[in-house]
Amino acid sequence: MLPWGHLAVGYVVYSLGGRAWHRRAPGGQAIVVVAVATQLPDLIDKPLNWWFSVYDGRAIGHSVVFAVAACALVVYLARNRERFDLATAFSVGLVTHLLGDSYPALLQGDHRALSFLLWPFRSPPTYPSDSFLEHLRVWVVKLRFLPYQSPQDLLTTRFGQQLALLAALIGLWAVDGFPGLKTLFRLVTGGSTGTE
Repeated sequence: MLPWGHLAVGYVVYSLGGRAWHRRAPGGQAIVVVAVATQLPDLIDKPLNWWFSVYDGRAIGHSVVFAVAACALVVYLARNRERFDLATAFSVGLVTHLLGDSYPALLQGDHRALSFLLWPFRSPPTYPSDSFLEHLRVWVVKLRFLPYQSPQDLLTTRFGQQLALLAALIGLWAVDGFPGLKTLFRLVTGGSTGTE
């Protein structure tokens, strides 16, 4: 799944879950945590592959072992600060990332392709070698031909489906009042990050 697909799935699940459970839109700090957590497995594994040729882009950060340990640590830290919303946001972001990368193999019944989930107990599968620039080149080519595709044709591709997820994310984020913008601005400018 592409970065914006992971972000969209994590945001939509967290926002709709919060609306169903708490009857309100999510807070800004939690949304920043969801955003980071949806990217965390790739932020760990992709640089290891691209820069150090360690594994093939899905191993350590994509492991259920890592996810359980990371979520347990975040829950422990959140409990001490009484910020369970942030622990929930982190857990939703991380788990939806793993599900997003797993669903194609699950739908095809290709359980060998899911071995990355069991790292270090199972060796992760081998993927074609690539780099960040290769990913960027593919995205640019796909976006360049976007205006020439019908919506029906576009939605038959995983790239198009993830663009549709991005549109859903932006729509829901607008309905929620764009939470996270003020928090992100405060983080970037060094201002107070009081609760929202």
